[in-house]
Amino acid sequence: MAPKTPKKARRKKGVAWNKGLKMGKKDALTPDQVKRIRGVLVKRNALGFRDLALFSAAIDTMLKGQDLLELRVRDVQHRNGLIRSTIKVSQKRGGPPVRCALSKPTAKALEKWIANSGKKPGDYLFPGRGRTSKRPMTPRQFSRLVKLWVVDAGFDPGDYGVDSLRRTKALHILKGTGDLQAVRALLGHASVEGTSRFLGLETKSDPLEVCRAFDI
Repeated sequence: MAPKTPKKARRKKGVAWNKGLKMGKKDALTPDQVKRIRGVLVKRNALGFRDLALFSAAIDTMLKGQDLLELRVRDVQHRNGLIRSTIKVSQKRGGPPVRCALSKPTAKALEKWIANSGKKPGDYLFPGRGRTSKRPMTPRQFSRLVKLWVVDAGFDPGDYGVDSLRRTKALHILKGTGDLQAVRALLGHASVEGTSRFLGLETKSDPLEVCRAFDI
């Protein structure tokens, strides 16, 4: 007969696994916060090459964590060693391919990381534990890194997570252009409603009441 599970190890019926944990949408980073975290990573010199490249790529591409971690060196680097200015990424969970623009600071960070790590075109850009790992970094490892970056920069780790990096540039673009459709395409969402929910945009207006108020 199999031994009984200790009472402490049993999960009470009706009790959610995340009870007591701070969940929900995480805040986006402000431009000043992005600059501060980058500064922390730059100060680590060679020890911070991977983290700086990962942080910068996450902000620029606005990719989901899984899609970002599945990138290989050839996805961001030409055969001549130059970093691509734009990349096209297929979403693992469905949806249209996403086109991402890489800024000069991100390209520079990626170039340093690839050269310093000696990675080959077919290698994962951000491997798991150890430089010689043949598998990509796991989402859990990525999440832990984000928390460490946030703490090292002096911010509350409870307020920020992996999705904070994905929202940061999206909200910055939306604030500057007001173009929610463009942001939807950059995030790879199927609808603007999904983008609104992801970014935490809310409206208290009743659409029908707004419609009735504007006769032509």
